Parts: sequence; C-alpha cells; structure tokens
Amino acid sequence: MLIIDKNKVDFLVTAHMVEEVQQILDRDFPKVAAIVDEVLSGGLDKVYFVACGSPLSAAETAKALFDQYSTIPCEAYSGWDFCHATPKKLDSRCLVIGISHYGKTEEVIRALEIAAQRQAVVACVTNKADNPLAALGKYVIDYHAESIWEAHTLISYAFALNIISRCEPHPEVDAILAQIPRLPDILGRLIASYEETGRALGERASKWPFIYTVAGGILKPLAYKEGIVTLMEFTWTHGSVLNSAEFRHGPLEVVEEGVPFIFLLGTDPSREITERTLNFVKRYTSDVITFDYAELGEGLHPMLAPMILFVPMEWFSYYLSIYKDHNPDDRRYYGGLVEY
Repeated sequence: MLIIDKNKVDFLVTAHMVEEVQQILDRDFPKVAAIVDEVLSGGLDKVYFVACGSPLSAAETAKALFDQYSTIPCEAYSGWDFCHATPKKLDSRCLVIGISHYGKTEEVIRALEIAAQRQAVVACVTNKADNPLAALGKYVIDYHAESIWEAHTLISYAFALNIISRCEPHPEVDAILAQIPRLPDILGRLIASYEETGRALGERASKWPFIYTVAGGILKPLAYKEGIVTLMEFTWTHGSVLNSAEFRHGPLEVVEEGVPFIFLLGTDPSREITERTLNFVKRYTSDVITFDYAELGEGLHPMLAPMILFVPMEWFSYYLSIYKDHNPDDRRYYGGLVEY
C-alpha cells in the first residue's frame, strides 16, 4: 500500500465538495435560469452539449432528462465527433453548451468555433472565465470549484431542468428541482461515513487485474466516467463498461469465477434488469462489488443518483489506486507529457 498524504492529492473526495455544491446552487443556478429565459425569448429548437471525458458523461446524464421529460431534442457530443460529423441542424435556434474545466480542450474549442460560425447560441461551462473556451461563449458559467463531476452535472442539470420546466412543465422535473437543495447535506454525510467502506473495497479490488463496470438507465454515464475515465486514467486499471440492458447479448458468456464486476444500481426502471444481471453474475463469480442508490440515496429522486453515487465510487477508486501503490495524480501521457 502506498503511503501518501491524501490532503495533497487532487483526486480525492473532501468536505470542500459540500461547500462547492452549495455555492453552485446559490450562485450559478440563478445565472443559468436567467440565461435560459433569454435564450427561450429568441426561440429554441435543439440543445447540444459538447465535452470530453468526465464532462461528456455529465452532459450525457443531463441529456437523459430531455429524453425522459421533454420533446425538445438534445444531443451530447464528444468534441471531435461534433467537429467531424457536425449536425445539419445547427443555427440561431440551437443552444450549444461547451463544457471544459480548464477551458483548453482542443476539440471542444473547435466545436464551439463551428457552432458560432453557424450562428448558434453558445454557452460555456468552465472553472474560470479567463480561458480560450470562455472567450467563445455568449454566456459563461464559471463555477470556481474542483469537484468537477458535481459541478458539471449540476450545471448541466440546471440548463436541462430550466428549459424543460419553462417549455413543457412536468411533475417529475418539479420534484427533481425541489430535491436538489438536499444534495449538500447528503453528500456531506457520505463523504464523512463512506471512507472506511471505500478503503476496504479498494483493497479487495486491488487484487483484480481488470474490472467490468455494469449499470443501466441514468447511471450509465457515471459508470463510464468511473469505469473508463477514473479506473483507467487515475488508477491504471484495465476495464470496460457494460450496459445491463445489453448484458445478455454477448457479455454474459465471459462470466466465470475470477472475472470481476462492479455494479451501479439505481432506483429508476433500469433497476429491474440491472438486478437480474447482478443475480446472474453472482451465480458464477464472487468477485462482485455493488453500489446501491437505494441504500445510499436517502430517498432522493432516481435522477439524482449520479451525483450521490459519485462519492462512494470516488472513495473506492482512490483506495484502489493506493493499494496498487499508485498515486492517482500521477500520469504517464496525459496533459501534454507525451505528444498525442
């Protein structure tokens, strides 16, 4: 096990997250609401999110709100996909929301340049407003926070929920908006209470050479963020992410003792098939870890699961890395260390 001062590790869940989430709710949610009012006054036909990595997973989570509760079309694009296959419908009645923490992601910047050339309304979500991405936005939400999953997901939700509630009021959207203010308290309790469980699970999983992460419904983007972005980049663990709705069609054939799985269980309708998949896997291997929103979410709306389960997943991933004798802040290739 690596001996390290966790107070000096950037990749870590800390109590600062609670303060940052509260500030976003108090400061940035009203900003987004004002932006949405102005955008809608000019007419809105379609919404595009453009991002990469973890921010893209956050955007895909917000896209699910449009899919579930609205007829307004919404797409979430990776930066290069937007550039290389730019959607035909892209004009002044489209809102393009670019997300990048440092505001320097090459392909997201290029995508927003294309959007601006096509007269789309451009909004930027970034940590600070003094970067190349922010310079491209008619609107900028600079959130000043390091808990980027929570920041990106919350602000993406703010755009989605405000647009839907103004255009097509829906009781489920009202319920989500009413419960979001409970997030800081619940996150704070999880940060304080889950570390030891995360440590034990991380130690257990550190013996696994690879991990399949399985989820369905609203938790699929978080599963990708944790099972690909986090496990590969931060813990140097080989892995793949599987959709529980598709598990029968291919993945079930590799299930056997010694093949490890992580399951993310939500309380949305996908829970039924994810539990069915989990029960099948448990018949053939004991190498299974489950993160269950029904146990951790304190009764919050199913669509808030990604923001809650992030905390136990991050404690797990941190200790997984530590027990593999790897500092999760260390990189070999990322961030310009090697030309890509």
